[in-house]
Amino acid sequence: MLNCSTKAICSRGFTPNVISVRYRRVNVQKPRKPDHYRAVVETVTKPKYPWPKPSDMTWSERCPKPFSKALKQIENNPYENILAKELKELFEQSAMVAIFHKNPVKGEIDFKTRKTFKMADMDHVVYGKSTLKLALAETNYAAVLNLFQSHSSIVFSSTSQVPKLLKITKKMPHLILLASIVDGKLLSKNQTVEYGNLVNIENARSRLIGVIGQVNNRCLQTIGQTQLTMVRYLEQYGQSLDVNTKKKSTEELD
Repeated sequence: MLNCSTKAICSRGFTPNVISVRYRRVNVQKPRKPDHYRAVVETVTKPKYPWPKPSDMTWSERCPKPFSKALKQIENNPYENILAKELKELFEQSAMVAIFHKNPVKGEIDFKTRKTFKMADMDHVVYGKSTLKLALAETNYAAVLNLFQSHSSIVFSSTSQVPKLLKITKKMPHLILLASIVDGKLLSKNQTVEYGNLVNIENARSRLIGVIGQVNNRCLQTIGQTQLTMVRYLEQYGQSLDVNTKKKSTEELD
């Protein structure tokens, strides 16, 4: 059943009444005075002191945060000292150290990354900047501290297996190689790639020995060639003397 209002609208004799409504604009230039309660609130919340302008302030007043950090005293943490000692031993005992910039990833991908490095006899670890500074501040590896400005990670290996490291990191786009320390020498990213593309040191030694052997054989051949030619000439001369002596003996007998 239809409602009464619906029936009235649908009937032929219904004529709607149009009522004009005027929307007043807000006078921005001369606004209306607020009521008493709002005027009291605005008066109470009005600032008593003028807001300082940055252009009128000195640099020390504009940014007091670095000065507060500089004056802040860092407490000695025994656990951090233990971590710094372990990190220093890892740097000194490892034949290869690779430093990466680590982009944020899920925990599952991070776990797979550590597992992959562990299966390759490598350790993928993450240390804080304060721990790194405490461990490497007064060592030969102090130049590496400038690389740890943001999220970073380190890979340690007891053997220098650079080609294997580069092969693994190709499948890990969230790790960006910054530098490496191979056999006590700091290498940049390009130098690490060049070092990884080199031939195995044992094969290189065998090639070097082969080249040295070839040079030695050539020297012996050039030195011994003159002696061989001299021996050949002497043999020919001796044979010619034997022939001459035989001819003279036959002539005397005749």
